[in-house]
Amino acid sequence: MSKNHRVLNAPAPTAYAQVTPIFLTSSYVTRRNPSLVRHNAEGDDNLKSTERPSSALATIAPSGFFLPRSFHDTPEQQAVNTFFSNYILIPRHPFSERGYLECLLPLYQNTRHDSLLSLATVAMALAIQGTSPPNKHCRVLSQDYFGKALIKTGKAIRDPIESLKDETLIAVLLLSFYERVLAISESKQISGVHDTGAVALVKHRGKENGKSEVSARLLLAVQTQVVDHCIQTSAPFSKTLADLDSLRPSSFENVASRLTSLSAQASDLLAFANPTLRNRNELPSHDQLTAILDHATKVEAQLSAWPESVPNDWWWKSSNTFNTMPSHERKLYVYNRRVDIYPDIWVASVWNSYRSTMLLIQSTILQTLGFLNPPPLSRPAARIVTAINTVQDLVDDICGSVPLNLGTKTFGGPADRAEVRYPDDGVTMPSSDYRKSAASLGGWFLLEPLKTAASAISLREGQKEWILRQIERIQRIYIIE
Repeated sequence: MSKNHRVLNAPAPTAYAQVTPIFLTSSYVTRRNPSLVRHNAEGDDNLKSTERPSSALATIAPSGFFLPRSFHDTPEQQAVNTFFSNYILIPRHPFSERGYLECLLPLYQNTRHDSLLSLATVAMALAIQGTSPPNKHCRVLSQDYFGKALIKTGKAIRDPIESLKDETLIAVLLLSFYERVLAISESKQISGVHDTGAVALVKHRGKENGKSEVSARLLLAVQTQVVDHCIQTSAPFSKTLADLDSLRPSSFENVASRLTSLSAQASDLLAFANPTLRNRNELPSHDQLTAILDHATKVEAQLSAWPESVPNDWWWKSSNTFNTMPSHERKLYVYNRRVDIYPDIWVASVWNSYRSTMLLIQSTILQTLGFLNPPPLSRPAARIVTAINTVQDLVDDICGSVPLNLGTKTFGGPADRAEVRYPDDGVTMPSSDYRKSAASLGGWFLLEPLKTAASAISLREGQKEWILRQIERIQRIYIIE
């Protein structure tokens, strides 16, 4: 894919115009998601008391952003403010949305402080805040809120009214997010219990309760999380995906959601192939290997078509203006002179999701052909060479996205620091929103793709070691054990 990258024809949106006491009023946001925007032209004083922001978001800065009320805010208030500022209110390319965080603020603002959604949000905010070295105590505090949220979840899903609300579904997704953050931070296996619960909840809600744009976005988020989990655990998912697709409005689709649907086929391939290829007690038969190769070829062809469907402004371009710190060697941050820039880190994340899935498919193909042991100069032997070259290109592309996501950051948690440098396009410097998103999310977005890349075979000498050093850098930044 690196040979086919294109020049960006249109810049991604750079910033929201304003964050009002109610929600976002940027024309960009209104254009892409009008059903989520509520504008109050008269200002905060005319809000009904039931619509006021929670105490954690009680003061509003002149620019419109919520700020802590005082220097003595509680850890919960500080964490929630940081969570919304650094993870929610950051502009992103509209076609890259596969999640639910874009829907969180308007729902959160109108909920009680002791509601399920509020407790789940605070638990999530504290868990992320705890990835910063000075705030490790927040991770312990988050467990208390997580426990309270679990109790309320059990009650909500059994309630005939609460179980149908968007607030309940997004709270379950937040609890799944919480589980992922802690599992990754502690190097544990993700159980997927909350993902399974979210699927059951969506099916229970039915098509009639999924017609709004918010509901459609939440359904897409459920699909994305479960597909990612199934790929990581080699579990089948296409039947469940078909069930969920039947509940989603046909008009709601974007570039990222198409990738999710295609990736579900890869999870079925891995569920079909891995038990056979990894069976150390019995060699696979020729018929089994042929069936796996045919299946992999079909999934590969389907997934390979996805890049041709992306808009022009999604394609990355090379940057020659990444000024690393003079006291450090450039190769610590850059592999093989590859510095690629994208419209934003969300677009880069979707691309890396595609590359990770394609790497797993190529790995399956190479393992299968290895068992078949084709003679030299045969078509299967030539396919081995093609697969190895494809793997190398995919891994190079993932490595090329590292400077965009991490810059020169080596420690200090998810907060942005002025001395950290990021690549630019040679015309404009990285915006504050971009820096904030990269500092907060860049490492998390890179971690799984880098792990997949590190497991690839036949990489050029020294590349795996460079990738492993980047993984160690991410673990150091976000306190991942």
